[in-house]
Amino acid sequence: MQFSVVTPLRVAVLDDHSLIRLALNSRLSRETDLAVVGVYSASAELISALRVQTIDLLVLDYQLHDGELDGLNLIRLLRKQYPQLLILISSSAEKPAIVKLAIGAGANGYLGKSQPVDDLILAIRTVASGQLYLSSMMAHELDKKPIPGHERPCDTGEDPAGDTLLVGNVALSPKEREVLRCCLEGMQVSQIALKFMRSPKTISGQKQAAFRKLGIRTDLELFRLQHNLDQQ
Repeated sequence: MQFSVVTPLRVAVLDDHSLIRLALNSRLSRETDLAVVGVYSASAELISALRVQTIDLLVLDYQLHDGELDGLNLIRLLRKQYPQLLILISSSAEKPAIVKLAIGAGANGYLGKSQPVDDLILAIRTVASGQLYLSSMMAHELDKKPIPGHERPCDTGEDPAGDTLLVGNVALSPKEREVLRCCLEGMQVSQIALKFMRSPKTISGQKQAAFRKLGIRTDLELFRLQHNLDQQ
């Protein structure tokens, strides 16, 4: 990707810590060939902005506050809906296993929050040039360089039949499985209803029936349950 003062790289930041948002915005604004086009505290704000705003590269906090999508599912959602968006993870979770999962889900680079702030600029330029960014220490710790978007079946929670372990639960009816698949992709009840030409009331009922069978009550618990199965 080519960018310059005339055509700067459009960068957005999603982080739930206000001081980090302020620091990242301040540092990025010093680079004349980078343009900060959005700073967000929640995934819903980002997703709404993406519908109307062109973003070339997103600096994404991997661990957001309670009530948000977990890192892996948010990366997967963004990668599916916005395949051209470059995603650079910024996180205090710097274990090699987490880095591999994030890259496998579709992230283009991983920056540890323990790294110097100027490494952020190097990471952005590396990702914007089409290369994977990892710190030299992380690259050394990984036994094999991960490939963005290449997840193994055990990383996605898929079984041999093609369903995720969660959605493939035998207690769920076929329609309940369809609804859960869509929920895990970030779709709202109204969107699912439109997709399957059912009423929102019917979709909501099927969703709640599936939740009861899984012993959960909220979307957050659904994503956490899926994430826990991913780790097994």
